Amino acid sequence: MNARVDRALAGNVGAIVACTLLAVALVPTLGSDYVIAFGFQFVTWIALALSWSLFSGNSGYASFGHGVFFGIGTYATAAVLRHSDAPFVVALVAAGLSAAVLAVVVGLAVFSSPRFAGDLFGLITLAMAFIVITVVSNLAFLDGGTGVFVREQAVGSWIGSSTGHLFIVGTLIAAGTALVGLVAASSRWGAALRSIRDDEAVAESLGVPTYRYKVWTFAASAGLAGLAGAPQAIFLGYVEVGAVFTLNIPLLVIMMTILGGITRWWGPLVGAASVVVVRELLLDIGSPELSQIILGAVFVLVIALLPHGISGSIPNLLRRKAPATGGVHR
Repeated sequence: MNARVDRALAGNVGAIVACTLLAVALVPTLGSDYVIAFGFQFVTWIALALSWSLFSGNSGYASFGHGVFFGIGTYATAAVLRHSDAPFVVALVAAGLSAAVLAVVVGLAVFSSPRFAGDLFGLITLAMAFIVITVVSNLAFLDGGTGVFVREQAVGSWIGSSTGHLFIVGTLIAAGTALVGLVAASSRWGAALRSIRDDEAVAESLGVPTYRYKVWTFAASAGLAGLAGAPQAIFLGYVEVGAVFTLNIPLLVIMMTILGGITRWWGPLVGAASVVVVRELLLDIGSPELSQIILGAVFVLVIALLPHGISGSIPNLLRRKAPATGGVHR
């Protein structure tokens, strides 16, 4: 049994690495400017959906503040490039760490009491978003209410010389996030988080250190979102609070995860791909409002028909198909 699990894990790791290498080698070389830019946004959404699912999908604590960690990563990158001559890798590390530290501070306080579980946790993360937006808007070091030009700070550097380089960084971050999600799903770490989602009181009675798992996984989830925000700062070129901390980001991330399914680590990846492609196709309509309505209707329809998401329905479809195929052969 363990050998079978090890082989499956090795196969999934190999698939992630192979897809990453192919994307990094082919897209920046053969893709047009539009394809590369679309690809960058695509892998960014994948990283955000997978990082949200790492904590919220596995533990059942739905966070509405995931966009805050993404925005902090964006602003941390802008601040490092604006106020120092440090290379992009330093800004990247600062982006991940600043988001993770905020999550640790929030997690240590919120998870210390069982009162802040369920819907109340979601409201707290939403309130956290408003607090962070206010702080960033009033700190001259970060924004000061005027926004920050980032592109000119990256001129002459490797990361700022090509959108293809941003795609490479974004793809590596998405691949790293997928590997973390895969490890969590295949280890005691993920089993502990799922036991919290099923029944936290029972998990504690069985000796699962739920507080520690929640705090550190929340930090890991936030840190990965912060990393995804680093190349986004340069991609945007100009960052301002209204665009970076928009509530559409966490709402879309939650939609992607639920649509793809939370029972499998790759469900958010499928959900992100589905939403990004559908949104791109709806651009031809020419009406953002109508596109949002159609996207929402599709989301409701899929949830009604596929309560376990797309990834959760695939095995059921295969099982239904198997007997029919066997009957034909017989």
